[in-house]
Amino acid sequence: MLMNNFLTVLKKELLDIFRDRKAILFTILLPIILYPVMFKFISSAVTDMENDVQKEINIVIEGDLDSDIALLLLNEPNIKTPNVNNNKDALKNGDIQAIIVIPENFPENSSNNSLSTIQILYDEESNKSLMASQLLSSIFENYKYSLVESKLIANGLDASVLNPFQIEVKSGINTDSSENNGFGTIMLSMLPSLLVIFMVSSTLAMAADLGAGEKERCTFEPLLSTPAIRSSILWGKIVALCSISFLTLIVNMIAMVFSMNSFMNYGGSLEISLTPTAILGIIGISLFLLVTLSALQMAISLYARSSKEAGTYLSGVMIPTMLLSYLPMMMDAKSIKLVFFNIPVANAVCLMKEFMVGIFNVQHILIVVIWHILYVVSSILFAKYMFSKEEVIFRN
Repeated sequence: MLMNNFLTVLKKELLDIFRDRKAILFTILLPIILYPVMFKFISSAVTDMENDVQKEINIVIEGDLDSDIALLLLNEPNIKTPNVNNNKDALKNGDIQAIIVIPENFPENSSNNSLSTIQILYDEESNKSLMASQLLSSIFENYKYSLVESKLIANGLDASVLNPFQIEVKSGINTDSSENNGFGTIMLSMLPSLLVIFMVSSTLAMAADLGAGEKERCTFEPLLSTPAIRSSILWGKIVALCSISFLTLIVNMIAMVFSMNSFMNYGGSLEISLTPTAILGIIGISLFLLVTLSALQMAISLYARSSKEAGTYLSGVMIPTMLLSYLPMMMDAKSIKLVFFNIPVANAVCLMKEFMVGIFNVQHILIVVIWHILYVVSSILFAKYMFSKEEVIFRN
């Protein structure tokens, strides 16, 4: 009997949710459209910026304009020297990407065993300026090598002594990958945090409607007057929220992984190949989290007088959840400190990051699972308590 009542309430709530076309649009269809566009745009924007730097760099040269290094820069086809009134203002405004300061009598000073310093002044707030400074540094390194080589040859020495050995840096894990996509790896490290954020945000409006919304429509009292006991009604609503949140999780995972594999072209190939164990681990810890958050959302929605008030209160759940999910976003999955596995929400993100790189630390898993069992039990008991209070249910 209890199971029949629960299934009846669950069916009713799911039908009500899926009748709302906006809910289907924002929960299922939007991620499928949004992620390919977002990752393609990010990849294209960074690629275009790098191509712009390769194509043209605007600089200003200060100091010895007749030096060999100044002439070398001026002869580079992609380096331009526009006329500006104030060099630092032009750098700050983005009119130029770097200021090159060359000491007087360069490189004669270096020939007399006195160390000369060439300064590259760039704007640390501009990615284009940073890329330009790196390109200019490589030009100067090549020029420095040629100076040393010419001096060795002039003294009858073999220039090969400058390169006694070669250094090859490549992945020791993915031996088949020819090029490491560092930018894509950074984006991949953000994936667990994004999953949590979208999973939580997808059910806020629905949670407000399942509790406070029914009060506004005056359909909550008739539901309570049915033979179904309150626990069946509560579980039906919570499981309905969990079902939508889980559906959002699966859709987001598929859309994100597909989009990153297909459209993250900058910096080399990026292959995301999660093992079945990793996928099950991510889904498992996400289930704990979504049950906790769904129960909290339901309890808050029951307390609110209206959908608008519920939305205000529910933002108090979403904002801390987002902030906590951001904590480990840029952390190295292989060196996360133990303290982060004891912080709500952040511990789930940390564990997902470990799963994604193939780490299955039993200690970390036990800590996070025990915490999340406590979260689930506490949130459900809190929701059950709120649902049992007449002054909460009939609060107006």
